[in-house]
Amino acid sequence: MKKNPKTVAGIAVMVLLLCGIGVLLTFVLPTAREVRREMSLTPTPIPAMPSSVLAETPDPALPTSEPILRTGSRGDEVTNLQSRLRDLGYYSAEIDGQFGAGTKEAVMAFQRANGLEPDGIFGDETKKLLYSSDAKPAGLSGN
Repeated sequence: MKKNPKTVAGIAVMVLLLCGIGVLLTFVLPTAREVRREMSLTPTPIPAMPSSVLAETPDPALPTSEPILRTGSRGDEVTNLQSRLRDLGYYSAEIDGQFGAGTKEAVMAFQRANGLEPDGIFGDETKKLLYSSDAKPAGLSGN
């Protein structure tokens, strides 16, 4: 029986394809699975921080400055501020721990009377003066 050359070539191509698929299934796929497994076990490295970030980040061991209080602030610090302003005669509203318009006006009045920029923000300079013996009570500013 005479064999057709196209049939022989087709069978040869099929055998080569099956061998290629066999190699793929035997070596490549298990390796790909192993790589995926290893990648899931290996943590992604964190990129190095730029030196500028490190230079501006404060040392957590150092004491932090007191928070700046302004309109919208709430809490014990605001309650203490309102109490001190009331003691000095600048604040007459309810002490509620909420930095609202009345507290801002009292802070501004204190700042004006004590030679500070009247911005209504309770920052470090205003705090230092408010709780010092140099704080001038309302009506005694000399202005």
